[in-house]
Amino acid sequence: MSISNPSLKNPCGKFIDFKSDKGIFVYYDKEKEEQIELSLPLYFVVLDELSAISGYSKKHDCGIYSNEIRNVNQNILRVKTFKGGESVTGYYPHIKDTIKAMGGKYTKSVYAMMVSKEKEPEMVNFKFKGASFSAWLEVKNFTENSVIGVLKTKTERNGKTEYQVPVFKFYALSTEAREEAIAMDIILQKYLKEYFMQVPEKEIAAAETMEEDADAIDEVKVEEALRRYTESKPNLPDDDDDDYNKPPF
Repeated sequence: MSISNPSLKNPCGKFIDFKSDKGIFVYYDKEKEEQIELSLPLYFVVLDELSAISGYSKKHDCGIYSNEIRNVNQNILRVKTFKGGESVTGYYPHIKDTIKAMGGKYTKSVYAMMVSKEKEPEMVNFKFKGASFSAWLEVKNFTENSVIGVLKTKTERNGKTEYQVPVFKFYALSTEAREEAIAMDIILQKYLKEYFMQVPEKEIAAAETMEEDADAIDEVKVEEALRRYTESKPNLPDDDDDDYNKPPF
């Protein structure tokens, strides 16, 4: 870190987890020093997806974290406990048993533009793991060119254990929202390009910070991306097809 090379800052305004035991989305507010529950419905547009490890170590009574990667077979994971009690490094297929023994879970890190009636679009990050990852895995192939809504959760069971999962619904992506998403993704990709170049210590520090990107959007890049972006209707689950052209609000 120096005056000409400041620490890398994650551009997301919120880092959101889904609590399957309560069926709620929450994020940690650093100023209030508490978890804040997000009310449903939630609407967002996917910008990018990465893979990571998160979870909780009973042995060390602390959280588990890792760097974020694009490909589990080609990129190295560095998994650690926050108190420094355990760590493992390697390709996910080679270390997944050790990760599971530590208390870690494969996590999908979804960068998204959150949209609503009342507020300006905001870049956020969803962490889907466990039950919520399974629900996300079922619909992730339908996320392109759509606004995704979570209007409710549903109860599922594994033996005697009950838990909640989010129910995802799809809506048409307007031209305006598409342009905003592309502009926001340009900021995100600039951050990710620098992130993947960092040493492990800087990667972890970057993952835990947030800051608005003050750089101006390159309108030429936005226009080029818009021209390349398909206008075609994506494949959708059958039960969402009839509602696809209805706006979320």
